[in-house]
Amino acid sequence: MGTNTEGRHYLGIDIGSVSLSYVLIDQSKSILQKGYLFHHGNIYGLLKETLDGLDLSLVQQVAFNHKACDFFTAGVSVNEQVALIEGALFQQADFGGMFVIGGETFGLILFDEQNHYRRYIANSSCAAGTGGFLDQQAERLGLSDSAELSLLAETFKGTPPKIATRCAVFAKTDLIHSQQQGYSLAAICAGLCQGLAHTIADTLVKGVALRGPLLAVGGVSKNPKVMQYLAELIGAPLVIPPFSALTGAIGCALMARSRAPDLARRQQFSSETLLNHQNQTKHYFFAPLSPCLSQVPDFGAHPRYLLHNVEVDQYQVPAPKGAVAVYLGIDIGSTSTKAVVMAAGATCQILFGLYTRTLGQPIKATQSLLRVLRAIEEEHGVHFDVCGVGTTGSGRNFIQKVLNADQAIDEITTHARAAYALNPLVDTIIEIGGQDAKFTVMEKGRVTFSAMNYVCAAGTGSFIEEQAKRLNVALDDYAQLAMGIPAPLTSDRCTVFMERDLNHYLSLGYRKEELLAAALHSVTDNYLSKVARLNKIGSVVCFQGATAKNAALVAAFEQKLRKAIFVSPYCHLTGALGVCLLLQDKEVRQTRFRGIDFYRETPVVSEEVCDRCNNHCKLNRITLADESIAWGFLCGREDADTGPRGADPAGYDLLRSRRGVFDPATAQLRPWRRHWSKKVWGSRSNSR
Repeated sequence: MGTNTEGRHYLGIDIGSVSLSYVLIDQSKSILQKGYLFHHGNIYGLLKETLDGLDLSLVQQVAFNHKACDFFTAGVSVNEQVALIEGALFQQADFGGMFVIGGETFGLILFDEQNHYRRYIANSSCAAGTGGFLDQQAERLGLSDSAELSLLAETFKGTPPKIATRCAVFAKTDLIHSQQQGYSLAAICAGLCQGLAHTIADTLVKGVALRGPLLAVGGVSKNPKVMQYLAELIGAPLVIPPFSALTGAIGCALMARSRAPDLARRQQFSSETLLNHQNQTKHYFFAPLSPCLSQVPDFGAHPRYLLHNVEVDQYQVPAPKGAVAVYLGIDIGSTSTKAVVMAAGATCQILFGLYTRTLGQPIKATQSLLRVLRAIEEEHGVHFDVCGVGTTGSGRNFIQKVLNADQAIDEITTHARAAYALNPLVDTIIEIGGQDAKFTVMEKGRVTFSAMNYVCAAGTGSFIEEQAKRLNVALDDYAQLAMGIPAPLTSDRCTVFMERDLNHYLSLGYRKEELLAAALHSVTDNYLSKVARLNKIGSVVCFQGATAKNAALVAAFEQKLRKAIFVSPYCHLTGALGVCLLLQDKEVRQTRFRGIDFYRETPVVSEEVCDRCNNHCKLNRITLADESIAWGFLCGREDADTGPRGADPAGYDLLRSRRGVFDPATAQLRPWRRHWSKKVWGSRSNSR
């Protein structure tokens, strides 16, 4: 390593969520050494290795960003934004704004005409639009890293497929869909880059007056395709400094130079004197998972088997004596499609439950269930005389038209009806599906409040599956491995952040069983903080959805709420069961159903992409007679809605709606209601 005449060096270190960068400069601000490395959660190990590889004998001062404070016992801590600005000014003398796009965060720093700092706009607590998001998608595509993804994206020159980049779980679904559609790997990589640019622009630039030149720094600035799409979206060119990914480290090095001590007071640096030696003792935040109050059913107490890729639960089989009157309820969800066959005229007498993956093809999934029903008839010598058919779930309206079903009922209503039938004392329902979650409050079987998550799939069944896959654990073994295990604290926000935490804890020697338990605590924390309303949770809590079959997750909810959690043997089928019960309540006897043999039909389905938001939902559309209907909206909206549906922070509240009409103190009509009532009914009385 060369030295200057004065022999004074200054080291800047920038530790981010996924990377560690360093820059060593001399007194004349020339860069002597530099590096940009991925730490994979093992920050201390990589930091020590890096410092041991540098000649620190001539280093006068070391400066590092605030995120690195815990790792150092000496040196100077500097503000991240200040370091970025200093590092940018070192590379570009004048600019009006700077996009900072890192591993888990991105933001926009704005300056006025006098180059004074004006404001900073940042992303929310979501990893969409970050480098970590691209890293995870690169791994899913079998690529070495996001750098390889970037190189492939650059080779694609056409119009890429539109891929959801607002959620890592939704993106996974879109990657599979794009591959099925025959898009090349390069096209898919370009689609990811385009979607990432859209997320950044939508988050940071809307309603903001930009003044050039505009810089882009951070790890993602090294991705030319993302930068190209972002420049097109904001309508202005982007300047990429020569050391864009090292901008923060350069700023730290410059600040180390400006804060260097006198030679007489200079400290002799080494990795031993600089680093705070990490205590490798494990620390646990959560007690071992062990249900004390809750009773989880034995889901293997009845015959279960797989037929044509459909899981069949055989609860009761009628004697082979001809026709058996039944109701058929079908629940079409984003990740799974379920059906319940219930004996008509009986009280919640379930004969069969069916469960299969939707895989983005709700008609095919539904036909698989019907095919299995016909096989069950033949195997047991019975004939199902279907009195009524109903649908629920995100694809309820779509499949109702396809099957000519009698009713399409929302999920809140069906889950509430099933919960009340299974336990009339239930006043609170926790329902966690594959890509969404719902919270329902009931009173004597009537829904009084409900809320649902949108856009983000953190804390859902897909989130749990992701962690099981990452830790190489079969989903069926998850509960057994996590039960009775204490856990450290991990992120409850996103699969991207969870990946970072898992890597970090694995580097510290935590066992995968402990991390499986930690992921379940993340699910409960996410649900209770973002979906449920803690002040509305009652005394009898029912947990529904396929995730309720995980006894360790049930234990995690019990530990948080300190209440017994009721789980029924039909928890994964309650939406479909609720449909059957509601059909029976309405005494449906003559169905319009096309028949079980509809599984032999080949309906014509077209595909399209919704561009109302960055989910870019891949829709299935079917046309029957003069009616057309689509399925596949991730934001919760229906086909006829004019815009995307946003999360309702208050949820649906029956009591609040009632208070809008009646005065709670006097139970009298409000003045405007009294006036309207008197006017209408008075006029009717006079007319008599």
